[in-house]
Amino acid sequence: MSSEKQQILTSFFQSLEKMESEDMMAMVEKHLKDEDVELFVQHIETFYGITDDEELGMLAQLMVTGYLAAKHEESLKSTLN
Repeated sequence: MSSEKQQILTSFFQSLEKMESEDMMAMVEKHLKDEDVELFVQHIETFYGITDDEELGMLAQLMVTGYLAAKHEESLKSTLN
């Protein structure tokens, strides 16, 4: 991983750590509709065979965070170029 990418991701994850849950939800809602998040959940259920609601929720949060990190990185790249 390049040091630039590492800095971008580190900055993104540090900003998440400082967020209140309401702010995090607002960020998610800015980029994804409820139906979009449900697609993540359906994928996890189908692909991984997970049916436990608590596990699905946690794994969906991880996938959404990864999606948002990628969006953040892309937006920074487009503003720098």
